[in-house]
Amino acid sequence: MTARRTAAVVGAFLIGLVALFIFSGADLEPERSRLLGRRVPELAGQTLDGEDYNVDNSRGNWVLVNFFATWCVGCVREHPELVELEAWGEENGLDVVSVVFDDDADRVEEFFAERGGTWPVLQDPSAAVKFQIALIPESFLVSPSGLVLQHAIGGLEADEIIEIIEGS
Repeated sequence: MTARRTAAVVGAFLIGLVALFIFSGADLEPERSRLLGRRVPELAGQTLDGEDYNVDNSRGNWVLVNFFATWCVGCVREHPELVELEAWGEENGLDVVSVVFDDDADRVEEFFAERGGTWPVLQDPSAAVKFQIALIPESFLVSPSGLVLQHAIGGLEADEIIEIIEGS
């Protein structure tokens, strides 16, 4: 009898949670990043091509930190925008760096070979925790002083990033 009662209570609780979520008008959009206006978290390590990378070495330039995976549809869609930003950034002081989110290094290298992009790519699982990643693709625009100024979730457009940089 106790097992049935426990199952009934757990079932009622779960139904209540689902109803609460549905009828509460819950917003599925992720929260605003707590990193905005703060110093960029530590991001350092070896890139997939064996080079050393440290975000602090880009002080004086804008930096776009992008979290992605090759299996992520939004990341694939966003990639041409990043390629455009890399080209624009070479003459305008913007560095792009990507952080692989739960993906295989060989697939990532193949992805870049097929779709372009020569910026540094790190495979650092701790970075997702430091940057409080909720959903990929996610990107953070870091000012030349090292402060996180913009947070894009679900993809970005090169024109918007360029507008932000040129407007500051």
